[in-house]
Amino acid sequence: MKTSIEQCRHHLALANATIATLNDSHLAFEPQPGAKTAGWLLGHLAVTGDFARRLCGAQPLCPREWRSAFNPGSHPSSDVADYPAMNSLRDTFLKVYSDLCAIAPNADPALLSLPNPYEPARADFATAGSFVAYLMSSHLAYHLGQLSGWCAAAGLERIGEHSASE
Repeated sequence: MKTSIEQCRHHLALANATIATLNDSHLAFEPQPGAKTAGWLLGHLAVTGDFARRLCGAQPLCPREWRSAFNPGSHPSSDVADYPAMNSLRDTFLKVYSDLCAIAPNADPALLSLPNPYEPARADFATAGSFVAYLMSSHLAYHLGQLSGWCAAAGLERIGEHSASE
């Protein structure tokens, strides 16, 4: 879990400057046909990170209604009205992952050894603990990579560009 937490903190540090520049005009913008929107990507990461927090025994931070909009299997909307404000998405995303990094090392081992409740990923991540580690590392990196591609297609600074130039 320690390595996943380190990776999560690293990804958040890289993403922070870029996501700080996103605003409500970016919520439903699709720079390329079929691309995920910035609003959906941040919302999806927030609810999946919050799911990882719940697997660690924490109470949810995301509003319940976000789940249907951003859970696996949901699809981005092209209507800005379907999204929470970008500030809310960004702040919740950051709060969820910051808290996840803080609570994961102290999560009850009995909770983490339970079978992964997300059946589609159970074959690859048999326990709740292995799924938490995946959600805070590889899953986070995958979708931040999509957000970086979204930024490039939208003509914005990509994730990591700011820190790489310093």
